[in-house]
Amino acid sequence: MANAISAATAATPATATTEAPKYANFADFNTATFEARIQHVEVKAGQFGEYAAVTAITRLADGTDGVAVQFRSSQGILKLAKAGHLMPGRRVHLTGAIAGFASAYTNADGVVVPLQRPRLQLGSVQLTLGAKPRAKA
Repeated sequence: MANAISAATAATPATATTEAPKYANFADFNTATFEARIQHVEVKAGQFGEYAAVTAITRLADGTDGVAVQFRSSQGILKLAKAGHLMPGRRVHLTGAIAGFASAYTNADGVVVPLQRPRLQLGSVQLTLGAKPRAKA
């Protein structure tokens, strides 16, 4: 029996692999919730139809310019935008998956320019409407 095992071992080529297994690098789907005010809403035409491009501002600390939270939606948020419910100044609660973050951009001359407000991009956003802005007297 021992001879059969040693003969089988000798017949197999010595190709011991020491490579580490390859794992896929999947996103963690980090979700965040913000209370913010709508700054700008624009309905645009895209490759797959209309969508609402929304920018809201949230302040992480008192006395700061805040962070711009941007997202796009072609579902219920688009309907709210078309109906006029997402006017500038309206408070909203946003929950979504963090899709990106930027604090600077490169201009046409290749110079890195800091953004006035850091920009956070959200995906799969859920929006809850809050108070409307105060009416001007």
